[in-house]
Amino acid sequence: MHAASTSYSAEIAPDPRLRRLVLLVGAVLCLAGLGFVPLLPVSVELKAVLAAAWLGLCGYEWHALLRGYARSGSLRIAAGGHVERQRRDGSWQPARLCAGSMVLPRFAWLRIDSPDMRPYAEPVCGDCGKSEDWRRLQVIWRHIGAV
Repeated sequence: MHAASTSYSAEIAPDPRLRRLVLLVGAVLCLAGLGFVPLLPVSVELKAVLAAAWLGLCGYEWHALLRGYARSGSLRIAAGGHVERQRRDGSWQPARLCAGSMVLPRFAWLRIDSPDMRPYAEPVCGDCGKSEDWRRLQVIWRHIGAV
């Protein structure tokens, strides 16, 4: 049993709908950004290079999200800031929260870094009145969120 599971912690399950929404919005914004390339006051050759670079960068980031979602289940966040990511096989792996994570009363955007994959962002939502783990996350975040 891991230290995080024996201390005050919150276990937060991913929401497949939010994950799909993030992937969809990412794809739409990639295409929107690509739409601005023809408007740039540069040569056609440079526009082609910029368009390819933009698509490559968007694809790289989109793939990181997709792979993170495919390989991860719940997150366990302990009061001391210790984070674990549940693998698809059910085992728990140490991870860490990255800068840019935020927890609001009903929504959280958790940027996760794990040793065996690129960092990715996990969107989650909850209600303190309905979920003990969501209430615990709110309490834990008050202590570690500013760090």
